[in-house]
Parts: sequence; structure tokens; C-alpha cells
Amino acid sequence: MITEHVAAVKALLGGVAPTAVYFGQVPNEPSFPYLVLYMDTGIDDETKLCATPDAATFRFQITSVGMSDIAVGIVADKGRTAVLGVRPVVAGWKTNPIRRETSIPVRADKDVTVPPLNLHPMFGVDTYVFESRKD
Repeated sequence: MITEHVAAVKALLGGVAPTAVYFGQVPNEPSFPYLVLYMDTGIDDETKLCATPDAATFRFQITSVGMSDIAVGIVADKGRTAVLGVRPVVAGWKTNPIRRETSIPVRADKDVTVPPLNLHPMFGVDTYVFESRKD
């Protein structure tokens, strides 16, 4: 169940080109601008008598990264457009539309310096949630 839900959200972000999309890990020399998807494994909301979960809530985070606050905004908008209000398609499950839960202000990543520019990349974080119920 978990891998299918993760794959469904990944698929939604597949269309944000030319922005690079990474899943959980970013290479040492990423392609700027980019976004990173971090997804949880879901929280079982209801269980049938046989102890098999038939409903779950999934949360995920999209970290948008660019070399300026404007670039972060553009990337965040692409990610948001790709997922907000969309129902992920998971065989055998009915999903609710994805909602945005939280956002943090755009800021510089002081732990990273991009050598050719000698600048810190900027980033913003949005978290999202959706529920899924067994058909």
C-alpha cells in the first residue's frame, strides 16, 4: 500500500520539467532550480476486523530550492500546481484531493555554498496531506 501511494505522488511531480525533481536525496552537484519530495509512510486511520488497514492519511513535503527567492517561488508554484487539489491515482484505493497544510518562509541554506557563484541556495518548504480509503 505504501509504495503505491508514494509512486502516485512521485508521478504527479514528474511533469514539472525543466525543474529537476529529487526524491529524498539530492546529489552533491544538483541541477538548479530543483524540488525535493519527502513522503511519510502513512498513518492507518481505520482498520477492519481482520486488522488490515482500509484507510490511511499520507503527508509529504516539497522543498523548493533555487539561487534566489524568485527562483524558489517559481519552483514552489510548479510543485503546488502539480499536486494541490489533485487526487493521486492508486489502484484499489479512493483518494481525497491533496491539501496544503503548512509553509515556511523562504530562506538561505547557510550550510551550502555554490562555488562558482559563492552564494547560498535559497529554499522554501510546503507540506501537504491527503487521505486514502480502500475501494
